[in-house]
Amino acid sequence: MAGRKTRNEIWYYSIFGVVVLVGTVALMLFGKNSRVSNDIGPLLAGLVLSTYVFRFGLPWRWLNFLFLASFLVVGMVLGQPGLMWMGGYIAGAQFGVAWRLAVAKTEVKSKWIVNGQGVDSLTEAREAATEALHSLDGNKHERVVVEHGTARFEVAGSLPSKLVCHRNPDADSDFSWAVLSQTGHGSDESVDVPMGRINGFIPSQYVHNLGPVETALEDFLQNPKSDPRGPEWNAESIAFDLRLHS
Repeated sequence: MAGRKTRNEIWYYSIFGVVVLVGTVALMLFGKNSRVSNDIGPLLAGLVLSTYVFRFGLPWRWLNFLFLASFLVVGMVLGQPGLMWMGGYIAGAQFGVAWRLAVAKTEVKSKWIVNGQGVDSLTEAREAATEALHSLDGNKHERVVVEHGTARFEVAGSLPSKLVCHRNPDADSDFSWAVLSQTGHGSDESVDVPMGRINGFIPSQYVHNLGPVETALEDFLQNPKSDPRGPEWNAESIAFDLRLHS
């Protein structure tokens, strides 16, 4: 649910930036010994400069340390106006990060996204997803994520026989997930499935060999928006619960 997470982050940074900016302006207007004529310049300078730096970055890494040092030094040297500089700086940092996230979100224009990499054709998506699937080792390569709009397909675990597969036509909804299940499976034992930094203790009916997962992947590639149906897909609450993240 990367799309929703990004939207939430944009809102978080934007709202926090507004709160800091409003508080700084209130201090400038109503604070003891404050003078708008002296404070407005440092406030605007900190706001504009910080917004630019956190949106576009600096060409050399050492400039980041210099910029941070200037934030502290200028704030202490200026006295009361220094508070305005620091408030503008902090607010601008939030706006700059939110701006960068918003731009990055709109730049994702590829029809398919496989593990964060955009591809434009079904053939490329199939090749990339198949290669990623065959590389699963439960450690460095522990997950495959294929996205098409809001539709999402996920596989986690390791080859040859510890794969957990999920599918969702609308990944923005936590209640739309389905987990691939073995039909007619009567055992209630669980399997330890490695997923990077964590291990999932997964009921064995939801743990698969490569074959069924490849079939499910191909069906998703052909019909990404279709609801997963049939006895092989469990769309109950356990489907979301089994989506373990490393």
